[in-house]
Amino acid sequence: MSQIFNKSSHPVAVKRIPVRIWALRDEIEAAIDRRIKECEVAGTPLFLDDIKEFYGMRTDKPLAGQPQLQLVPESTEKTSQDSVDAMMEALAVTPPEEAPAPVVEAAAVPTEAVVEKADELVASQTPAEKAEAPAAPHVQRPYTRQVPDSAKVSYGFALLADVNMDWMLTFSKEKFIQGQSVVVEFLIPHPFMMSAEIIMCHNYAMRSRIISESKPDFRLQCRFTYPLPGERTRLREFLTSVEPVIPKKGAVPKPSANGTGPEV
Repeated sequence: MSQIFNKSSHPVAVKRIPVRIWALRDEIEAAIDRRIKECEVAGTPLFLDDIKEFYGMRTDKPLAGQPQLQLVPESTEKTSQDSVDAMMEALAVTPPEEAPAPVVEAAAVPTEAVVEKADELVASQTPAEKAEAPAAPHVQRPYTRQVPDSAKVSYGFALLADVNMDWMLTFSKEKFIQGQSVVVEFLIPHPFMMSAEIIMCHNYAMRSRIISESKPDFRLQCRFTYPLPGERTRLREFLTSVEPVIPKKGAVPKPSANGTGPEV
């Protein structure tokens, strides 16, 4: 922690946290592409159910039939359907010229090339091969998240004061789209990933006085979405571990070890 010179003895949370950011779409593409290559090398049937389950996708439908990733628990499926029905009823009474255009989150749709290849491989498998796929050696281990290619990963940093349980502000080398689903990885001694949605992204002034070895060009605001279990706990533990200790009002400061003054 730092201190405000000649102003206050309270610690100031100005710690800089390096982060990596990438689109959720790119992560899913990388996971599918890696699984396809693993199965081709091992000569085993393609198995994607564990990947679909991890990201909250339907395991009984092909990837091409799921244009949007429903990153919500299955228990909320009925609630989501009720919300859609209510929205459609509201649009039914809206004049055609005033009806808003449907919004499709393009960032949540894997590229057609990877999806079509995976669907074709699964469709070409016989029932016996499909039954054999979950028991193949390469899928016995728990699914681990796959970071996309380095060309699709943006590097940046955030200040500790700009991170809380709801959202965070960060600097990024690459631009992201508002509403895009992304993954933010905190590069601290114990790295962890958080799922988020881009709220705002803009190019800050060229004459900004941000000091950095590689000047980031964009300022992002992300809202944490918590679709995966354990994300909220990891973020809370991190924020608690780095929270500054501010002495209570009226408390007597403890003397320092060398006796030169109060401890700060």
